[in-house]
Amino acid sequence: MSLIDEIAGMAARMESEQITLKEAILNNTTVRVSDDTIDGMDRLIYNHCLNKKALADLLGKSRNTLSKILSELEQKELISAPINQNKNHLYTRFDVANIMEALKLPTYRDYNNPVVIVVENHKGGTGKSTTTVTLAVAAALDLHLNARICVVDFDPQGTIGNHLIRNASDGSIYLTMADVLLKKHEPNKAYAEYINGGFAEEEIICNMPFQTHLPNLHVIPAFPADERFTDKYWAMSDEEKLELITRFKEVVVPALKSKYDLILIDTPPQDSPLIWAANEGADGILVPLTPREYDFASTTNYMKTMSKRLVQLPSKGQNLKWLKVLAVNVDDKSQHEMQILQKLARTAQDKFLSTNIKSSEAFKAAAGTSRTVLDIKKSEDMCPSKQFDIAEISVRSVYQQFITEIRTFSAVS
Repeated sequence: MSLIDEIAGMAARMESEQITLKEAILNNTTVRVSDDTIDGMDRLIYNHCLNKKALADLLGKSRNTLSKILSELEQKELISAPINQNKNHLYTRFDVANIMEALKLPTYRDYNNPVVIVVENHKGGTGKSTTTVTLAVAAALDLHLNARICVVDFDPQGTIGNHLIRNASDGSIYLTMADVLLKKHEPNKAYAEYINGGFAEEEIICNMPFQTHLPNLHVIPAFPADERFTDKYWAMSDEEKLELITRFKEVVVPALKSKYDLILIDTPPQDSPLIWAANEGADGILVPLTPREYDFASTTNYMKTMSKRLVQLPSKGQNLKWLKVLAVNVDDKSQHEMQILQKLARTAQDKFLSTNIKSSEAFKAAAGTSRTVLDIKKSEDMCPSKQFDIAEISVRSVYQQFITEIRTFSAVS
């Protein structure tokens, strides 16, 4: 047997042992969010609870009026009884969402159109996934925004889905975006089975996202098998390639926008058909990079490639309303990094966000528990207090600039 035959045999054996997306999600311990509990409640849920004072401030109600409202909603079983802790009455974000809905508070789409933002950079290690999920959590936590958020993972590594999914069951739909886009070319796959079962595409797509630890934040995971998308693309005719690239824009985006207000897409570190499909359906692009010379050089090449690639797409980039470059993992004490930031400001000009995400041990500490820095509390002592402050303040600053710009170009006319 030749070495080639041995390699082929090894690949076949590995393929037979490969688990499915469903098995990966159900077996992943992060589905439970965390093993850390407070008074029997998952730490992630607990960390985002609101007490009555915070609720009163949010709703603009007096304590007495709020108490009456909460009592009525509890009697109607629209919310659960509060969690009593140290004389505090705490309400989970799921109950807060029900309270806001019952009081008919203004929502994001009362004033803004839904948008799709693609987070991309062809260089690996530039913080795409961390940036995507952190901004998604920040938007979901923004009660004044009152928006529904969906994170779509286009990266076959599947990092985001594994970190965000709160629970899954046999009734869940275990599909990735590659499954949806390849519908016509995979007649024997799971997506085709749903279609053959009489389900409309919009119905399937809107039921794909999984719940996270926040009521208004959902996620569509990716899976290593999604790499086949690129292989199949290059084997197609020009007409089939065009149809595949536009399918996300024409079929998926309208379905997701019917349900969600802000759709954030994490992408793989490559120039590939997956990214082309995402860009064709995008309203905006966010490019994160670290202020290092090699990152600056590779991002320069990426921007040159992207400018050429966009005009080759069916929409020729005319669908894009917004593009910004965001510096992440910034060390303010590094003179070299400050020089790179100045170079970015000179070259990107108005396309460079003036805020940036700082380097902090808090990001590593949060990632170690499958959370974002906004999901941890200083009292947990997961990192030095100063490091926590650096991370939280810089993230909130970037989020405020990010969401202000998004709302500006997406305002309902």
